[in-house]
Amino acid sequence: MLAQTTEKTRTIRKVDIKGNKRVGTAAIRGAVRLKEGDVYNPEAVSQDVSSIWAMGYFDNVEVVLEDYEDGLKLTFLVTERPIIKAIIFEGNDALGKGKLEEVLELKEGDYLKYYLVKLAEEKIKELYLKKGFQFVDIRSDIKRLDGEAEVVYRITEGPRATIKGIKFSGNASFSSRKLLKQIKTRKGRFPKLLFKGIFDSDKFEGDKEKLQEFYTNKGWLDIKIDGQLTYSSDRSDIYITFAIEEGERYHVSEITVKGNKLFTTRELLGAMKLKKGGPFLPPGMEEDARQIRTLYGEQGHITAMVGTKRSFNALEATVNIYYEIEEGQRVFIEEVKITGNEKTKDNVIRRDLSFLPGERFDSVKIHDSKEKLEGTGYFDAQNPAAVGIYNEAGSRPDLANTVVEVKEGRTGLLRFGGGFGLNSGLFGDISYTDKNFNAFDPPKSFHDFMAGDAFRGAGHVLNLRLSPGIKRNEVTVSLTNPAVFDSPYSAGGSLFFFTRKREDYTEERRGTRFSLGRMITKNISLSLSPEIQDILVKEVDSGAPQAVKDLKGSMTEVGAELRAVRDTRDNLIFPTKGSVVESSIEGSGLDVDIVRFGISVTKYKTIFEFPRWGKHVLSLRGTMGVVRPHSGAKEVPVFERYFAGGTGSLRGFDFRGVAPVDSKTKEQIGGDTLLLAGVEETFPIIKRFLSGAFFVDVGKADDNLGLGKMRASIGTGVRITLPFFGRMSIGLDFGIPVMKQSEDRTKFMSINIGGAGAGAY
Repeated sequence: MLAQTTEKTRTIRKVDIKGNKRVGTAAIRGAVRLKEGDVYNPEAVSQDVSSIWAMGYFDNVEVVLEDYEDGLKLTFLVTERPIIKAIIFEGNDALGKGKLEEVLELKEGDYLKYYLVKLAEEKIKELYLKKGFQFVDIRSDIKRLDGEAEVVYRITEGPRATIKGIKFSGNASFSSRKLLKQIKTRKGRFPKLLFKGIFDSDKFEGDKEKLQEFYTNKGWLDIKIDGQLTYSSDRSDIYITFAIEEGERYHVSEITVKGNKLFTTRELLGAMKLKKGGPFLPPGMEEDARQIRTLYGEQGHITAMVGTKRSFNALEATVNIYYEIEEGQRVFIEEVKITGNEKTKDNVIRRDLSFLPGERFDSVKIHDSKEKLEGTGYFDAQNPAAVGIYNEAGSRPDLANTVVEVKEGRTGLLRFGGGFGLNSGLFGDISYTDKNFNAFDPPKSFHDFMAGDAFRGAGHVLNLRLSPGIKRNEVTVSLTNPAVFDSPYSAGGSLFFFTRKREDYTEERRGTRFSLGRMITKNISLSLSPEIQDILVKEVDSGAPQAVKDLKGSMTEVGAELRAVRDTRDNLIFPTKGSVVESSIEGSGLDVDIVRFGISVTKYKTIFEFPRWGKHVLSLRGTMGVVRPHSGAKEVPVFERYFAGGTGSLRGFDFRGVAPVDSKTKEQIGGDTLLLAGVEETFPIIKRFLSGAFFVDVGKADDNLGLGKMRASIGTGVRITLPFFGRMSIGLDFGIPVMKQSEDRTKFMSINIGGAGAGAY
């Protein structure tokens, strides 16, 4: 080698590549920036070596400098990596070669990279650990020959270990069953496909943290949790013990409130969950601070600040709590601004707000208004921030603007349903509902119609339903304005046509209905709905019950229904709390003289919730209906009687599969009373997309309201939500009758697509 001072002044006369066999010389030269005629530069040479390394084909790159024609000859001497000829697994009895190759980042034909070989050891080990092989050992070996290499993974699987038992020790304050609900680790049990009992170290460590958090939130601040694993002699069974040292439960010694002028200390203490002498619950302290802010927010003090401090006395296991309040100034609403509503009219949004300009700010009214807007169905149901209400500074310190920001979504909901029954035949059910329709906004062009810019934004409710079938057909068109001139009054009308081939006759109806309603409070509404319809009973079989034969021919029915509804659900589509109560009385005359009374109640309650997963919701429902003849009529016509069974009624029974029967023909002729009750728990399986359900349905259609001849079914189901179809969902239920009568028609599976389905009668 020449001295470096001499090299730096000399010119590179030749650049050469040596040692490569498979990699083309041109490809290597492409990574080299130094060219013949350049002045030698050590830094440039180092960069070229790095570029050759980066190609990933070489184990070694050396640089050789030689005198050459009054200059230098620069030679890059490379040692190529071998090509992977084969990847071999030895000892893999539990997992096939294909499964193992899926986790590798190298494959046959690649250049050998040692770090990928070692990385594969970890990947294979992770795969075995997920299958329960806790003691697996992975060793790799590389056999090289003539520029090729075989990579061999020698696997010692060891026993497959599953969790056989989980127990808790030292838990004096909570039962083991209660603590088991706080952790994710589960022992193996039937069915093995779902409850494999595989030990997961990350989940195990997380469980200790969850138990620690659970105890701390309940007031045991000195809690200590240790997890221990023991194995059977053959190491195939794992027994987990969570050893708990609870310590003392901390209690509240004193609660001190400072800075409060608007409310007395007694008023604030009365609104708190934590009480002097009661247990100290850390989350309760923050909840009480939020409650104080809410009280001030209701009175317009939207900038009120609540600082919290606490001091501990470990010897007595007590806590002193301090709340420091800065009340701030009372603020009034200067202006209410609506943003983001490209199609929905401002007045449609404003009529659902419970606050107005000039009023003092009320945080509860703002929260309620947000929930009401979210429940209208006008805005993007898949966006958790579809409705936002926030404040901005006004023209004075005591004034602020309230900004309602919305993100519009699909308001039209297309539903598909259908089914097949021995009595009903094959039928379909297609309906379209738009809750933000505008009957006075026709399209100005074809593009407006296709883009959804027409018939939108007035908050009118349009319902179109087409239900064609072999034995039944139905067409319904209805339009309702829920707030005429932004008043509490609603008005609407509908046209309908219905024909149904029953077992012994064909029933045909056509008519129109009008409705006028009024919101009494934000949750209670009244409506009056007059109706006129023509009813035709035709194609009566000779063997039909006499009650059917007597109805053959055409009749006109004129009637009206008075309905009251109290609805406190938090969401009209997927409620998680609240209830809906409906009661109605209906009378009709002319050719059909009946009086009908009905009441239904459904209560929703979230029984528990996983913050990142979803809510388990329990729903309880009950329905009672009574229909009677009047004006000298002897009995209620068959087509006005009650039948039970199917979705929304008694699952596990066919649609209209439960009803009294004719004494002679033994065919169902319907009852004068209806009793239904049910309980259902829905729970998330895949958040926002798939939910499961367990249910119990009981009830009957009968001639009396007694509890005799009750039917009952139990079952399970799934609910699939399709976000790309707005709020469309598919419900699939599997019901098994546990109480039934010999004349009932049962049906194991019922499907409800998009909410379209059969009613109770």
